[in-house]
Amino acid sequence: MENQNEDEARDDKAQAEKLKNYIDDITHGKKAPVAKDLVQLKHVEVKKQEVGKETKNLAKSLKEKGISPDGSEKLTSEEISVLEAFEKKRLFLPRIAIVVNQSRVIMGNEGFKKAELEAILDQLILKGFVETQVVNDNTVYIITEKGQERIQ
Repeated sequence: MENQNEDEARDDKAQAEKLKNYIDDITHGKKAPVAKDLVQLKHVEVKKQEVGKETKNLAKSLKEKGISPDGSEKLTSEEISVLEAFEKKRLFLPRIAIVVNQSRVIMGNEGFKKAELEAILDQLILKGFVETQVVNDNTVYIITEKGQERIQ
């Protein structure tokens, strides 16, 4: 039985050697060109674009108003976290408080009190990120399109 296994092993080695020799014969002298040999690079001059006077004035006036050039107003981290709490378009204050405070407590920060949360929401209303509506003597906070764009 050992002799049979040894014979099979020799046959396998011989076949592998024949295959290797055959592949070497076929590919001998047929080297494919490398991509870097086929491409000739050219130097390209790069010039800095000058900023126009109108653009400078516009950027300066936006900066004074607290609006960044990409069109979004600067928001505090608290305002951003409250804005990100809007998983749906319309939420009541207690639901907003739950979502915001859950994430704050996990990070080791103290949760917002009702007055603090209302003050932040009032700032978001003034900046146009949130609107309110009264439904059955309860205030519903509605995220605007501007607010949805900001959190995406």
